[in-house]
Amino acid sequence: MINEKYLKMLGGKSVIRNLSEYATKRGQEIVYGNVFDFSLGNPSVKTPDAFNEACIRMLREMDSMSLHGYSPTLGIPEVKEQVAESLDRRFGMDYTAEHIFPTSGAAGALAHALRAVTRPGDKVLVFAPFFPEYVPYINDTGAEIKVVPADFPHFQINFDALEESFTADVAAVLINSPNNPSGVVYSELPLLPTSAVGRSGSSGIRSSSFPTSPTARSALTGKQSRTRQNFTRTSSPATPSRSVCPFPANASGMLRSTRARSMPRISCR
Repeated sequence: MINEKYLKMLGGKSVIRNLSEYATKRGQEIVYGNVFDFSLGNPSVKTPDAFNEACIRMLREMDSMSLHGYSPTLGIPEVKEQVAESLDRRFGMDYTAEHIFPTSGAAGALAHALRAVTRPGDKVLVFAPFFPEYVPYINDTGAEIKVVPADFPHFQINFDALEESFTADVAAVLINSPNNPSGVVYSELPLLPTSAVGRSGSSGIRSSSFPTSPTARSALTGKQSRTRQNFTRTSSPATPSRSVCPFPANASGMLRSTRARSMPRISCR
């Protein structure tokens, strides 16, 4: 017996895949270099020589059993230490290896983060247009996706709609900048009201915000929380401290959660 839910998902059509297939077909007709393919977002930047050389050196010098064997569930300790050191050096953070939780790509990071901060019946806000796979990432946690309509024609955040969407059952907000698929970058000015709405206690809001851009993507990194205004790490009501994130405070992490249970620590990177 096959699960009907997943059977239905497999039978659905992916707009992104359809566009990719069309771009490939069109490329055969007019030469692919003449096709502007904005579908899958494959890398268009050459891999650094140093990276290639390091991979070749590992293949030649490392023990094959160690190189190709399973890595620890929580990540390779040496890698976590170097990631923490890099974040601390570049952004003035105070991470250690125990705060780093590696995942296989952004999808895994978002799925884990959403499972950590939501409960069945919660709502997670996303801004239209949004990456279609947010739907299963969110709904498979038991929470429900709630779409904030786009602000046409600029595709910035629609604050009137956002404020109406913030209800007591909202647990998190996904902020994707540059936005996929519109390409719009949310500026500091539009994000400031977002943080104000999220921190307002008048509506009984308890929410976390996850930036999901390549330059400011949230990473699930432990049991405590670093808030969007760089509050000191705590599970109790936050105390403001010096801003240390290189991104504007409005985009530097997660909106303060007023949920009683412990929240995961979220960082900008």
